[in-house]
Amino acid sequence: MELSREFRERFVRSLQGRDYILYGGVLQLAKDRGLRRITTRIIQIPSKENSMYAVVEAEVETDDGIFAEVGDASPESVARSIQPHLLRMAATRAKARAMRDAVGIDMVALEELGDALQDRDVLDDEVDAGGPDDLVIRFGKYSGRTLGEILGVDRGYVEWLSQNARDDAVREASRELMLPGAPDM
Repeated sequence: MELSREFRERFVRSLQGRDYILYGGVLQLAKDRGLRRITTRIIQIPSKENSMYAVVEAEVETDDGIFAEVGDASPESVARSIQPHLLRMAATRAKARAMRDAVGIDMVALEELGDALQDRDVLDDEVDAGGPDDLVIRFGKYSGRTLGEILGVDRGYVEWLSQNARDDAVREASRELMLPGAPDM
C-alpha cells in the first residue's frame, strides 16, 4: 500500500530500521475504506490468578467485509505507565490488528509492540497514552518513568525539561505540565 508523505510524517514511526504505523493511522486508513463499526469482546480480564494477562477480541466491519483479531497485554508486554490499563491496551492491539487486516497493510502498529522492543531504541515520538503526564522519558536519570511520576518527585527537573529538552515532544509535554492549573502529581 502506497502512503503519502504527509500520512507517513503523521502516522509512521521508524524503530530499529523498520517502519511502524500508529493506531491513529490505521484508524484513518480504515475510515477511508468505509469503516462501519468496531466492536470488542473481552476474552480474559487481567487478575492475579492469570498473572494480569488481558485478552480482547476485536471485530472490524468495512465496505470490504468483517475482520476479527485478538490482542493481549500483560505487565511484561507494556510500558510501566500503561500497566494500570492492560485491558485497554489489549483492546487497542486487537483493534489495530483487525483494522490492519481490513485495509491490507502489512506494517505492524507501534502499539502492538511489547515494551522490551520499544525500549531498545528511542522513538521520535512516544505513543500517545493519554495526557502529557503519561509521556515516558527514555533518557537521563528518570529513564523509563512518566513525566507525571517525575513531577511527583522532582518538579524542578520537569521545569528544566520544559526549557531544555532536545526532544520537542518532551519539551512540549513538560511545558503543558508546568502551566498554571496543571495537576501537581
